[in-house]
Amino acid sequence: MTKIVARVSPRQWAGLIIAILAIVFVLMNRGEIPINLFGVQVTGPAWVLLLLVFLVGWLVGVLTNRRSRK
Repeated sequence: MTKIVARVSPRQWAGLIIAILAIVFVLMNRGEIPINLFGVQVTGPAWVLLLLVFLVGWLVGVLTNRRSRK
């Protein structure tokens, strides 16, 4: 177990902590909210919108941090 913990980089620890905080934030905000997008309004659970925003942010981070292979 200690070998696994020792192999985890500080960047991975930061990502894990941010992911845990995001999950806690989503779980604490489960009420119904109005969502306005391009003039269309729908009402839905806040956790769905928050989860979508976090997933889009993660995807943008993954796509912008790709290293080019030569």
